[in-house]
Amino acid sequence: MMGRTDVAFSLSFDKAIPSRKEVREGISMAISTPAERIVVVRMDNSFGTHRVSGVAHVYPTPDAALKTEKKHLLVRDALIAKEEKKKEEKKAPAKK
Repeated sequence: MMGRTDVAFSLSFDKAIPSRKEVREGISMAISTPAERIVVVRMDNSFGTHRVSGVAHVYPTPDAALKTEKKHLLVRDALIAKEEKKKEEKKAPAKK
């Protein structure tokens, strides 16, 4: 229906928990798909273990990923830039 493939992954690491970018690149190499078409949806790590499991979505085109996925997931995976909120300046109370 959506044209995507769900990928469940589990990986081991020696030092620090891998970043989302490193996980995307690892999945990309494993399934021979460009990293721009992969969105990491969830990463779970148990305390005291050197193992991460999770779910990623693989889309047929990068545009399909941008149209379908939630914005906060795209920002986390650095596929789009974060929109900065404009701060309104507070005006000083009027003097009487």
